[in-house]
Amino acid sequence: MFVWSVCLLALMQVCMLAPATLAQVSSSCSVVTDICTNVTSVQDEIVNLHNVFRRGVSPSATNMLKMNWSREAAVSAQNWANTCSMVHGDPSTRMLGTYQMGENLFKSTGMVKWTSVVTAWHNEVANYVYPTGSANTQPIGHYTQVVWYSSYSVGCGAAKCGSNYFYVCHYYRAGNFKGVAPYTQGQSCAACPGACDDKLCTNPCPHVNKYSNCASLVAALKCTYPRMTDWCPASCLCSGKIIPVGK
Repeated sequence: MFVWSVCLLALMQVCMLAPATLAQVSSSCSVVTDICTNVTSVQDEIVNLHNVFRRGVSPSATNMLKMNWSREAAVSAQNWANTCSMVHGDPSTRMLGTYQMGENLFKSTGMVKWTSVVTAWHNEVANYVYPTGSANTQPIGHYTQVVWYSSYSVGCGAAKCGSNYFYVCHYYRAGNFKGVAPYTQGQSCAACPGACDDKLCTNPCPHVNKYSNCASLVAALKCTYPRMTDWCPASCLCSGKIIPVGK
């Protein structure tokens, strides 16, 4: 059976856009139970494999967060899968509140299990050299999203589109920031010594800085400076937690 994946360009960035309400999808699945993401065992299959790949990165990561299932991200992913578009949508199609989620896509000419889908994304590791990027101009964006350190929630959906299948995963927080490595190299969990579960950190920061230079701003002006907690909430309110990229 011929299977191929839709390429994800590694240009994902956070966008502070107007809030978008996620449309609800039916609790019943239009695909077989083996790939229905309303089924707990399928959710576990997806999350567990992501975490296997995340704890196994080489070189090892100091700040790799443990991934969990997100119902909200799954609703968003299923909504996009149901369009059968087989391409990335406008950023407004993957908003969680005011936050633009990351996205991986996969198309198959027949039904394949999620383990094969996530593994196909991860297989792009063969093209990747840490921390610089692609070693051979081949795609790496699916891989780097799977192992992006601050992407701690994932939700996925699948749809049968004629004779094809369309698989979508949405990631919170988004990964693939241009010019940023997917994680910090070093001893596993060095950035979260008191919150580590088998090489994965369990202390995500729930905030995102609005500016990329918040570390220097806070160092120079302190968090008591007027509006600093509005500009740099992660740097000010997440001491000891893993802070996502803010740009």
